[in-house]
Amino acid sequence: MMLELKNITKKYRKGEEIFTVLEDVSFVLGKGEFLSVTGPSGSGKSTLLNIIGGLIHPDAGTVLFEGADVYESSEKQLSRYRKENIGFVFQQFHLMPYLTLYQNIKLACHKPSQCLQIETLIKKCSLSSLKNKFPSELSVGERQRAAFIRAIISEPVLLLADEPTGNLDPDNSTVLMSLIQEFNSNGGSVIIVSHDPGTAKLANRHISLHSGRVAIY
Repeated sequence: MMLELKNITKKYRKGEEIFTVLEDVSFVLGKGEFLSVTGPSGSGKSTLLNIIGGLIHPDAGTVLFEGADVYESSEKQLSRYRKENIGFVFQQFHLMPYLTLYQNIKLACHKPSQCLQIETLIKKCSLSSLKNKFPSELSVGERQRAAFIRAIISEPVLLLADEPTGNLDPDNSTVLMSLIQEFNSNGGSVIIVSHDPGTAKLANRHISLHSGRVAIY
């Protein structure tokens, strides 16, 4: 297995109250698997992705990646884990507004060989004529495709997608999901959070979260 979560729990304090976002969540993900995570708003889906991606420390439990405990690492090693293994696609894109499409993607490259792939990928995503445009000059679909390229340009082994089609119309959703499926068919592992049943059905495994717990495998 590539990824294993053991008894993950995460709580937040708001004033005097403590809210449990995730409680005793466990599952495994093999190389090349495509897993969808569904559940109502507030069920802990985004928090789960952020914990897997090395962005939020769990309060209890273990995240194992290739057998190593992610959160037993130093901050430097944790940063390397994210840099070398994880690609993120968010609903809100998170493109730098003062950088062009091309520059946003190049910012995610860690090796010169990866930068050489930018032109090929933006052409594949029908963005070649827009590479010198700023995010404010792009449509919603164009920004999400640019964000997808940025997520995979560093050649991650695991793509984490948090409601990636949430702001897209059906046509652009289809385009983006075909790109994610291609990443998966080329050997990449995917975990996607989505409220869209059609998007979730594209995965070959499914988990549902309710009140921070895994309800269905």
